[in-house]
This record gives sequence, C-alpha cells and structure tokens, in this order.
Amino acid sequence: MLDLKSLSGLPLGLDDAGQVVFGPGVVVEETKVRLFDELAPVALDPEACRGNHEVAYTMYNGVYRQGDATRLAGVPMRYELTLFPSLRMGREFVKTLGHLHSPEPRSGIDYPEVCEVLVGTAHILFQTLDVSGPSASVAFYVEAKAGEKVIIPPGLDHLTINPGPGPLLFSDVVALGVTGVYDRFKTARGAVYLEVAEDGEPRFIPNPAYRAVPPLKKVTLKDYPALHLTRDEPLYTAFMDSRGERWPFLTDPGQFWTTFPDLGAVFRP
Repeated sequence: MLDLKSLSGLPLGLDDAGQVVFGPGVVVEETKVRLFDELAPVALDPEACRGNHEVAYTMYNGVYRQGDATRLAGVPMRYELTLFPSLRMGREFVKTLGHLHSPEPRSGIDYPEVCEVLVGTAHILFQTLDVSGPSASVAFYVEAKAGEKVIIPPGLDHLTINPGPGPLLFSDVVALGVTGVYDRFKTARGAVYLEVAEDGEPRFIPNPAYRAVPPLKKVTLKDYPALHLTRDEPLYTAFMDSRGERWPFLTDPGQFWTTFPDLGAVFRP
C-alpha cells in the first residue's frame, strides 16, 4: 500500500487495487460516484460510455480527521478528495464531467477552488464557453503532479483528466456553498479539447462538435508561499492551520483577482 500521510496531511493510503484506504479517525461525510454512462454526453465516443455502469471516478466530500471536528465547526469550507482509476472512454482518457462553479450570491462571481494532486498526474483544462455555438475563445491547461497546487479561478468552465497509466487522486478545498453547473458541457458535447491516446501517448485534439476552437496553451504552475500554497505543504495541513482564514477568496470571490493578480493575464476570461 502507498502511504500518503506525509503528502496529504491525513492518515490515508492507496492500496494495490488503486482504492483509497482511510486511516483510523478519518471522517468522510459524503461519498459519490460518477459512472461512465453519465459521461456519455461529453465523450468523443458516447457509445464507449453508454450503458457502462462502471465507476469512472469517486468523490469523497467533507473529509477530515475526527480530532479536528471542533476546530472545523463554523468553518465555511470543506476538504474533498477525488479518485480516478486508470481507465479509458474509448480513445479518450477518463475525465470528470466538467462544470462551471455556481456564483456567490452577494457578488454574483463564481466561486474559486484550490486543488492538490496526491497521486498520479492531472491535466486540468480551462475554457470560456458559448454553448450556442458551441465555441470557445480561450482554452488552456495545466499539468499537476504529486504535491503541486492548482488554483481554479472564477468564470471558467473546467474539467480534470487522468492521462497517466495509473490512478489519479487529488484533493481540493472549496466553499460550502459551491455547486457545479454541469449542463453547459453536456449541451456543448464536452470541452473544446479532448485528450486521447495516440500511439500510446496522450494528445489533445479539438472537439469536432465545436464551431470555433482557439489554440490550446499550457500554463506553468507556481507556488504561493504567503498563502501556504506550495508543493512542500499538504493542502489539508495548510487548511487546518488557519481553518481557511488565509484564503478568504474562496468564500468571497470578489477578492480573487486582487489575491492573484499574476493570474489575470492568463486565466481571466
């Protein structure tokens, strides 16, 4: 079994079957699964998913150490985990359904999110989306490996892909009020780019359902030491140390672009 305690900040492991093993005292408030059949509307080859009731990925929401329960009381954020197996959707690598975050009621700005890869490699694709086309004017992705943090900004539809030969496990911290808006990608028949296996290697191809496809750019990740968002500090540890108070932009999205002015030129739609 792969011991993830030092990397995650929680007593977690990944067993030989690629399943998460929760150590003593770890609480999981909610477990949800997404089946391949549910991914058919966003797949390059819908028939590769339709009728397939195998689990494409599992979401563990509200994860914490029982001993931290009192400290988390009243904290308007939660820590989550998502696990992908190393499976395919026909030619495509397994991916999330994709979504836009719901808006924060006061500002009307979509909630942001902070993610961290624990096992494997993640490709997270971001885009603008006009569902009437469908079309996109901006598209880019980041590649994140174990320990690396990814900032999910407001205003962009996004999804996560597992392009690796093994499982992918990532964590995130998000405001309690966040929900995903999934119908946009369903209407567009997926993201503007799809990642497929070509001669055994991952490759992005334009989605043939789109009327307009911009160039796909790769963005380099960076650390934010002042926010304790670095590859050397587990996301759960940083979250618990301040109970999320270092990251007010997660519950007040109006603070996002002043917190991350360097991301504006790349991320802002």
